[in-house]
Amino acid sequence: MKRLALTLFVLIAGCAGNVPQCDDCLILYDVTLIDGLGNEPVEHQVVIIREGLIADIASVQEYGIPPENQPLDVVGSYVMPGLIDMHAHVTILPMDEGGRLVSEIDHAAAEHVLATLLDFGITTIRNPAAPATDGVELRDAVATGKIAGPEILTAGEALDRASAHFGPFVTTPTIEAVRAEVERQASQGIDYIKVYSSLSPDLIRAAVEEAHAQGLEVIGHLQRTTWTEAARLGIDHITHGVPWSVEYMPEDARQGYRGTFKDRMTWLEQVDFGGPAIQEMIRVMADSGVTVDPTLIAFRTKFFGDDPHYLTNPDSVYAPQLIRDIWQRGTFTDDWTLEDYTRGRRVWLRVLELTRTLYDGGILLTAGSDLPNPWVIPGASLHEELQLLHDAGIPNLDVLRIATYNGAVSLGLEDRIGSVSVGKEADLVVLRADPTVDLANTREIEWVIVNGVIHSRARWARQVL
Repeated sequence: MKRLALTLFVLIAGCAGNVPQCDDCLILYDVTLIDGLGNEPVEHQVVIIREGLIADIASVQEYGIPPENQPLDVVGSYVMPGLIDMHAHVTILPMDEGGRLVSEIDHAAAEHVLATLLDFGITTIRNPAAPATDGVELRDAVATGKIAGPEILTAGEALDRASAHFGPFVTTPTIEAVRAEVERQASQGIDYIKVYSSLSPDLIRAAVEEAHAQGLEVIGHLQRTTWTEAARLGIDHITHGVPWSVEYMPEDARQGYRGTFKDRMTWLEQVDFGGPAIQEMIRVMADSGVTVDPTLIAFRTKFFGDDPHYLTNPDSVYAPQLIRDIWQRGTFTDDWTLEDYTRGRRVWLRVLELTRTLYDGGILLTAGSDLPNPWVIPGASLHEELQLLHDAGIPNLDVLRIATYNGAVSLGLEDRIGSVSVGKEADLVVLRADPTVDLANTREIEWVIVNGVIHSRARWARQVL
């Protein structure tokens, strides 16, 4: 079981530095340690795992001769914390004939996605919107070992003002409806409340107040309410790295803005990231501790929606056929012309610029993929997200911290996971090559270790559904 009390470590291993050479330990001998905290890698280390925890870390010199009869030969490998995908919709929902998501989960597709995430070194995820009952059942099935997958923290249906009684959405047009829905979801055992783009500030305030009263934090996919307003209202987390609110645009550029993806190119062209509105937004968010998962991959797959890199991506085989069929039925840029895509490639640089502006402004960034959006592939796309954060100008060590420790901090789990530290749960990825030199090496996975248990990578050969 996860969520082990940290005090259990004291009973198991005693004080760090004793370097236990126990028969029932899993020893990762002579590895380079990347701790997830942003520190430089440390070579020739020994990681001792016992009863699901990192019992000790020592140098090869301190530990002595290699242990015998260990199941893994990892000498010369690189060990880092398990990755955390902060935006993984794993309650996979089919589409009806009208092209709308239904509310009944496809269990086979969901289980396939969860196992694939593990294969790609993702050991914890946040499921930011789902039918509450299905989200909780899937979370608990993983927690109890009924199915394989990363640890899940889940939201229920996203609260929206627009008519949205389908899939992972629910209509809450009034303060009373918002409060009632938050209370309903809380009673079902969800971990977060999700508020959506059309909610006005008064409805956001009601959701935050009621959620906090229930002991829950609030995730926002916002547009009508600005990030600045939401931060002042006490929201905890924001998804997607661009706010798109018309209030951040120059007044003479607001006419006719509707927030479509074509309009969003105008937003990127017009908004001054160094201007007072965006800078105030960043100050208020940083002061309030609001976290952001930029989901750059979910934007790039739209602005580059005609790119063969996505249309014929060999990694697509890792997505269940159900998801690939949904992608073929339509994307957010079906009506774009060649000129639109040319413009999209140009404004993409502005998305990266804003990401770097958030980073420089002290916002706690995390990493999320927003699967299963069009061309966003389970597991593989989170690795591409890391490269996009690098493209925004964030150093590799900080990108790895964003994808591990920052995620744990955002989830409130930094005492358990997110770094390779004594006393933490042994959620680890063993790599053949150094990801601090090239982030593409995060895919050079030899082994995934989940709560101290070796996850076999033979699953790469799994038959695709």
